[in-house]
Amino acid sequence: MNDDWLLDITTDDHVVLGNRIRACRDVLMHVVMQSIPRTTPHVEARLAIAALDRVRTELDCHVRVTTPRDRDPRRIAEKVYFGPHALVGSMAGHEERWDDDFACWELEED
Repeated sequence: MNDDWLLDITTDDHVVLGNRIRACRDVLMHVVMQSIPRTTPHVEARLAIAALDRVRTELDCHVRVTTPRDRDPRRIAEKVYFGPHALVGSMAGHEERWDDDFACWELEED
């Protein structure tokens, strides 16, 4: 498979994708939990979760490889696709972006 499309994904794109994948996975888990086992909705939702997890893992590897550790002082890259909290916009200014690729993002509080 050709991975050239990954070159166009920015840090901000990764955050948006991570949040959307997290939300999609939650919905699919709800279908699995509410449907009768071995029915079409149950089986298809489980297959979709497995496929989504494979995509999420690939994207997680990409964001970790393409984000230098010194540009991620808060270690946000490891939380983009995995973990209990989504990322939300922060009030960081332009100056903070010089040192932190994820300056515009912070973990959502409960």
